[in-house]
Amino acid sequence: MMSPTQQLPPILDTAAAGPLAIFLRARLEEEGALILDASTVSQLGQACLQVLLSARRDALARGRSFTIVDPSEPFRALATMVGAGQLCAEVVA
Repeated sequence: MMSPTQQLPPILDTAAAGPLAIFLRARLEEEGALILDASTVSQLGQACLQVLLSARRDALARGRSFTIVDPSEPFRALATMVGAGQLCAEVVA
């Protein structure tokens, strides 16, 4: 079963962390892979990065795949800078 790709919002700042966590928790309750498109992310804060890392850990613990598709340069730069490059490791071209 192919899971639909979900588009991340362009601004993932501190204010977006709560809604992002709620969205990801709901998606983790569904079947299939969790695929997030980060191509339009222009701002990524540490709070949202922590939410994404937590969701990835939870997905993998449940035996589910968690993939960030097409990470934008700002997304990739912050993830790499803080040692969270694994979020960008499974890029689907």
